[in-house]
Amino acid sequence: MNAPLFEDFDGEGDIVPAGLGDHTGNACTIICKIIKAYRPFTMSPVLLVSLSISQSPESSSKGSMTRIPSTAIVKLYDRRCFTNFRVDFDEGKPWTLDKEREYRQYLDSTSTSTSASPSPSRGSKSDFANPTYLWDNDVSDGEFEAYLDHVAQRTFTAERTTYDRLHELQGTKIPTLYGVVNYHSVIPDPRNDGATITDTIPGLLLEYIPSISLRELVTTWTVRDPPFPNSVLVALCEQAVKVVDRISDFEVLNEDVRVDNFLIRDTFLASSTSLVSTGTITSAAVGIRVMDDAVVLIDLGQCRLRRDDESEDEWVEAKWSQDETGAVGFVLRNLVRRFVGEGVWNYERSLRYYRPLEE
Repeated sequence: MNAPLFEDFDGEGDIVPAGLGDHTGNACTIICKIIKAYRPFTMSPVLLVSLSISQSPESSSKGSMTRIPSTAIVKLYDRRCFTNFRVDFDEGKPWTLDKEREYRQYLDSTSTSTSASPSPSRGSKSDFANPTYLWDNDVSDGEFEAYLDHVAQRTFTAERTTYDRLHELQGTKIPTLYGVVNYHSVIPDPRNDGATITDTIPGLLLEYIPSISLRELVTTWTVRDPPFPNSVLVALCEQAVKVVDRISDFEVLNEDVRVDNFLIRDTFLASSTSLVSTGTITSAAVGIRVMDDAVVLIDLGQCRLRRDDESEDEWVEAKWSQDETGAVGFVLRNLVRRFVGEGVWNYERSLRYYRPLEE
């Protein structure tokens, strides 16, 4: 019998308890009350929550936990919510309890076969690391869930590692990372024996940034009231490209740079609108005062750091091939042309990682 669709994070007012730890070793239990669930869940469940914190008994000092605000973003890495993969490789079929039971059977069978034989069976972590694994193999529901779990863990590790590397940019170019959370999800009867299993789902507690997406700003630019001059839009587009370039300074490669992952802070838009409305500053001058951190980049789960054994030539080739600034620059250019007008903003490919071919 199928269980209902995954409803752990179903709506406003739901309570999500989780453990929280920060980089200093402090730990506590947080109680998250869901204010908004950002649906649809394409990869990670993203929740806007209000927080209450209870300090764990083994820690006598809250330390850096005191900087956690009352409202934040919880981002969890739960395979059950990986809608994109399920649409692409499983006809959009959602997670069900039947799939969970096959997953548990698969784990049991692979554990038994691995312990009986020194050679790893198909479905090991090394196999799952192959980017074409799902294209190359006809997988069962259990194996598919195991693959998604591998992707979830990999994505969590990548995003957490990237935030650590980009610590200097937190709170300005990217959100502040407050700590790592562990959500304990209770799954009823996953092995058909009447017992429950508790899965620990990793996540990140991140700064909530009231904002609109850069895409939304561009597509509604001509109907803003009061109107801003196009010089403001040009400055924001330039800043989005510069954010990507700045992140490259830390030897980070982002394989998922998208216009939708750029936010424009409400504080900038509100202050600029107020100044124009009251006549404190002319609309033409607003373009000059675009603050340096008006644009914020989110969703860093598809990033990787430069490997220790990666040569300069290999790194440059990887960066040139990925063209992260172009991934936002060219798309933005086309959006501006479509929704604002020709000749408002242009983008040409950055040559930062260009190396001429040797003759």
